[in-house]
Amino acid sequence: MVKDYGVWRAKPVRYTFEDRHADPHSPHLSLSFNDGEGAEGRAAVNIKSGNKEESRLAYWTVSNFTHNVTTKLAQLKNGFHPLAGASEQRLDGLALDYIRSNLFNRACGRILPHDVDGADNDILDQLRPIIDRAISAQATVYIYGSEFNDGKGIHNVHMNQGNSGRWLKDNGVFQDGGLIFQFEDHWEAVFIGFASQAVHTEDGPKRAGYPLPDQDFTTWADLLAPERSDKDKEKVDIKDSPVFISQALVNPPGPDQQPGTAPETISLKNRTGDEIDLSGWKIRIKTGDTQTLPLGTRIGPADTKTIETRA
Repeated sequence: MVKDYGVWRAKPVRYTFEDRHADPHSPHLSLSFNDGEGAEGRAAVNIKSGNKEESRLAYWTVSNFTHNVTTKLAQLKNGFHPLAGASEQRLDGLALDYIRSNLFNRACGRILPHDVDGADNDILDQLRPIIDRAISAQATVYIYGSEFNDGKGIHNVHMNQGNSGRWLKDNGVFQDGGLIFQFEDHWEAVFIGFASQAVHTEDGPKRAGYPLPDQDFTTWADLLAPERSDKDKEKVDIKDSPVFISQALVNPPGPDQQPGTAPETISLKNRTGDEIDLSGWKIRIKTGDTQTLPLGTRIGPADTKTIETRA
């Protein structure tokens, strides 16, 4: 897992970046921010992977971000808020998980190089406009990642699971980085992964965040290949993830587990035209634990099934 994971609330002030001439190997965009607590901090945002075989990034932007996490973020004070090992590092908590938190439509991402000639074709072309707008509008930024050892900044502002090779040790769940911007009338979000990372990962507790399966796993480069049509991406996405959580009822009104109080539930949606046997499937509940579905649990074609979760 990554060290010192958390989220930093501040105001973006300015930024610099390293193009292909300044640093062709491990370039970063350095975002300076002010949280009103003293000297400016720095967010080191990767704009190229250190994987020599696949150095491109996976990139998602959500121009109208309406996820439930924004409600919690809006209540935070300025400064860094540690999340590692905290109760917020779970489903419906403050921590981010690209695979489990339903933050974005994963098929709408792009695979982008660091810095190439032309317009709208590299990561800098995508990142700079949204940061420019955030600075101009004096928006608030919530930066997810790992606090520097000296406490003066933050890094790992990207997906921190699905890694292989020498980055295996960084794998974990509910510890992903990202940039979420709070404008006066809306929210926007930027999520960055590495093209070589796995699309699916282990829930844990053992091997949490490790690629699933161990070998020949689907990567973001596979799923988001530019030559794939949107229809083909959807087919691959459905094949990899035929069932998803469409909604959840958490903390219904009334005392927990008392007569007359509605149970907590999770609703599953079948994305395929076939009936699916869910026997033995595991769902992650709000405590962070997993619940195994009993033998005989099935969901019909394009149907929704509501599962009562244990406390």
